[in-house]
Amino acid sequence: MNVHAHGIRIELPRAWSGRVFRAADGLATLHAGDFQLPLDDGEFGDLSTGAMPGVATFLAVTEYQPGDGLIPGVGLFAAKRIPLPLDPTDFGASRLQHPRPGQVGAQHFFTASRRPFCMYAVIAGPRYGRRHQLLALDGVLRSLRIEPRPAA
Repeated sequence: MNVHAHGIRIELPRAWSGRVFRAADGLATLHAGDFQLPLDDGEFGDLSTGAMPGVATFLAVTEYQPGDGLIPGVGLFAAKRIPLPLDPTDFGASRLQHPRPGQVGAQHFFTASRRPFCMYAVIAGPRYGRRHQLLALDGVLRSLRIEPRPAA
């Protein structure tokens, strides 16, 4: 399934759900997961991660507003891409926005097409199953395309 809106495009495997939406400030967020996602959720998917089944994967890619010291391509947002394959050691319970039993998370900040983003991924389930989940997440992230923001 191809999901495309607000200059963000991603290809999702069968049985995944996803959407791209804009927050009140006009910035884009992508949510994707291998379970049914709630429709009315915040940028980092608090409702989604709270509703994750026992074995599940969730992805958020959230855009940040340049200004007030945030410069695309500089500092925290210096990376030009998400490093793939994802490193399993980057995932941990302490990296979750909202820690929940059985879940681990990872974040990566980057700039694509002069737009600053945070990639936030959460995996739920036993440690021995994470390799398969990370491979699926890598495949989804490899399909991510971000276009420049249209001129105002």
